[in-house]
Amino acid sequence: MDRNTIVGFSLIFLILVGYYWWTAPTEAQQAQLKRSQDSLAKIETLKTKNVTQQAAIDTLVKVDSTKLDTATLTKTIGGFAAQSKGDAKVVELKNKSLTVSINTKGGRISSVRLNQYKRSNGTPLVLFDEKHSQFYYELQTRNAASNSEGTLRTDELYWKAIDQTENSVTMRLENGSGGHIDQIYKLNSQNFLVDYKLELQGIQNEVFKGNPDLKLTWQAVLPMQEKELKWETQNSYPLYKIADESPEKLSASGPEEKKITAKPVWISFKQQYFNSTLISKDAIDKEAMVGWKETKEKDMVKDMKAEMWLDYGLEEKRTYNMSFYFGPNHFKTLKELNVGIEDHDLQRMVPLGWGIFGSVNRWMVIPVFNFLDNKIASMGIIILLLTLFIKSILLPLVYRSYISTAKMRILKPELEVIKEKHNGDMQKMQVENMALYKKAGVSPMSGCIPVVLQMPILFALFQFFPNAFELRQKAFLWTSDMSQYDSVLHLGFNIPFYGDHVSLFTLLMTVSTLIYTRLNNQISGVTGQMKWIGYFMPFIFLGVLNDYASGLTWYYFVSNMVTFAQQAIIRRTVNDKKLHAQIAEARKKPVKKSAFQSRLETAMKQAQTKKSIAPPPKKGGKK
Repeated sequence: MDRNTIVGFSLIFLILVGYYWWTAPTEAQQAQLKRSQDSLAKIETLKTKNVTQQAAIDTLVKVDSTKLDTATLTKTIGGFAAQSKGDAKVVELKNKSLTVSINTKGGRISSVRLNQYKRSNGTPLVLFDEKHSQFYYELQTRNAASNSEGTLRTDELYWKAIDQTENSVTMRLENGSGGHIDQIYKLNSQNFLVDYKLELQGIQNEVFKGNPDLKLTWQAVLPMQEKELKWETQNSYPLYKIADESPEKLSASGPEEKKITAKPVWISFKQQYFNSTLISKDAIDKEAMVGWKETKEKDMVKDMKAEMWLDYGLEEKRTYNMSFYFGPNHFKTLKELNVGIEDHDLQRMVPLGWGIFGSVNRWMVIPVFNFLDNKIASMGIIILLLTLFIKSILLPLVYRSYISTAKMRILKPELEVIKEKHNGDMQKMQVENMALYKKAGVSPMSGCIPVVLQMPILFALFQFFPNAFELRQKAFLWTSDMSQYDSVLHLGFNIPFYGDHVSLFTLLMTVSTLIYTRLNNQISGVTGQMKWIGYFMPFIFLGVLNDYASGLTWYYFVSNMVTFAQQAIIRRTVNDKKLHAQIAEARKKPVKKSAFQSRLETAMKQAQTKKSIAPPPKKGGKK
């Protein structure tokens, strides 16, 4: 430490000593401070004493208010108030597919476990639990007009479990005058169905006649079941169906709430591979509301809610028939359900694509897939056989496309001559090119049409595999779940547009696509910009499909390999010399033009004539 530093620290020390000496309290100030502290101590003592006394008063008030609340409750909901206290107990109904827990508090289904399935982490698959769900009715009592608290909420009361068997139970709420409300649950023989009835008996005098209808509220925060929260969130949303209409879904991208102005047949809380659905056979008779919002709870997907109205005409006895479906989004299972409603369309909650893409999946892909699924255990082999089946159907189109491409390659030298001859004049080039195609018996569109016809199948499978329940948690080669991406290497960091892992099936698909592009370029003789676009697209798919279902990328890889084999066989059977001879023979025949071709050529010639006689542009400005 040098001399200047020592001097600096010494000055700082002296300044601090001087500051504390200058600001120190005098003896008189110290005496005043002590008196103030003594006074504060006395105040704190009195405050503690007052708090103790107030606590005793609050206790007395609480006891009195409890008695008052009980009396008020009896006035508002009548004899039902006798079941406002009790112990919450759980009754379990169980078959090979479901374990349904029904809580006596509220008489409701508090949780559902699917016995045959697991979450991606191996734990039991619970669709919803008591903590994250609600199911209750609201009924306006006869005192509702004069009392703002005249509403009976079924989840605030304790129900009695009666008529309990191994697969059914009745939850009863009595009004003390011979009337009651029953919630009746029975496991259906169709495994994933729970038959449910709400019965009102002799309670018409308890109900406010100005608004006797029941409001049903159903809410559930759905837990994460799959490996990737992102994909599960994108594929989780409420759906509903109105009679004689197609099911409608809410947006999956942002919170939404929608009012249903007609009678809904069913309302569903759908996740990626499972759903919880309330089916109304004759219960919901008025408008309803469905919606969802985000949840910040860990490992939870979305908070879904539905509100429904049940019409009540103050009958002596009224029964509402419903059922629940708790199970997988499996197309065949949902389609074959017998829920007592014709054309329930529950299978349409499985997204198979719109229009022709959905038709391809429903009428071709799914039947073949189901047939193979009943015969073969390995999903990877099933996809391989499905690919061979599809490629066999498309083989005639592939053959025609190859022949057309080969003919275009043979004509390419002549097309280049035409291009140089007209020095970039596109109209003249098109007229002469079409004349050459016609003489040679070649259609430039014949190579495109087979590709276009294959597109519906390509896009249909792109929609099918990520939503195929059959692939869920099915292992093949190095992947343990063909419904998820097959990560063989976790990078530990994120690459924009690619991700933080390496999917081997996607990598194999990309490499095989690049090889296919190269071979196709050799066949067609394509050059220039189009050649490099063909090489660019596989890298786009590498990023897009890196976190898609490995079943999809396995299909694309196998499809490329089958295409290689088909083209190798076609190249061995097709002789370029014979194609030359066919083109030469076609040139000898008189050209027959269709009406469309004649009109097209006439229009092109007229455009060329107008261009040739057009006056030259004026030079200079105004004179």
